[in-house]
Amino acid sequence: MADGHTLLRYLEAAYFGVVTWEIVPGTPYERAILGEVDKTTPEYRAFYQKICAGAAAHIKKRIGKETQNVKEPISEINKESFWDLIHEAKNACGQDMDAMLAYLKDRLVSMGHAQAQNFHDIIHVYEDLADKFGLWDAAGIMKEYGCSDDGFIDFRAWLIAQGREVYFAALADPDSLADVVPYGDCCFEQLSYVGDYAYEQLTGKSAYDQTDWSAYEALLMKLEQDIVYKDGIEFPREGADLKKYLPRLCAKHPEWDGQTRWNLQLKEIRDLIHAGKDYDRRQTSNKKKRSRGGEAR
Repeated sequence: MADGHTLLRYLEAAYFGVVTWEIVPGTPYERAILGEVDKTTPEYRAFYQKICAGAAAHIKKRIGKETQNVKEPISEINKESFWDLIHEAKNACGQDMDAMLAYLKDRLVSMGHAQAQNFHDIIHVYEDLADKFGLWDAAGIMKEYGCSDDGFIDFRAWLIAQGREVYFAALADPDSLADVVPYGDCCFEQLSYVGDYAYEQLTGKSAYDQTDWSAYEALLMKLEQDIVYKDGIEFPREGADLKKYLPRLCAKHPEWDGQTRWNLQLKEIRDLIHAGKDYDRRQTSNKKKRSRGGEAR
């Protein structure tokens, strides 16, 4: 049985008359050859919205009393529908990152250039908001060959691809990533560019060049309000300290050698590691004091 993405290809090819047929060599059977459809046209966007609306109406009819739980087709990208679209693509494509990239690009192209720009800005804001040393340490444990600067950018894109719940849980406690199955070396570089790919296909311009940076900063502050960060996530850690900070994740990945990957030649990194040690000592001391106080009472 064909999956939903394949069925859509057949529907759009038939609708726009770009199907040809040929005899399968050595058999009496024919097979369909699907031509390419221009997804940038108003006609295609109208077709796609019609398909989505029809699917939603069919689902609502089938489930009756549960219709209130069925969401309308996504036609505008904001902070809520961004995650809905990620969830939609994840459900359709699973761990196939190439398929997920194609799915998201097709959906964004069908929505028009403004929504592609919105997606582009939102995903980069979420990547910036996840730029924390404690999460970087977690990435270094999960990734097979450690985690460079560029690798951490790609890791954050991969984290976003896992969906809203996984993303927010990882910032609230990077140790929660022990419950997440790693794949693709926890890298999804192309996801960072998918909004730009769609925007360029629609306009011939780059979404990076069109970003309004004052609006971007306002969006960053707005989305940051939804995030709860784990205490101490702003510090990098080494060996034993990292095992205390991320105990489940370290236990889940025994192949991790426990060695630091931080560039200790940089004074900034050395200072942050020392500040993290001081912070962790204070936290441990405060816990002991609270524990003794509880016992006395």
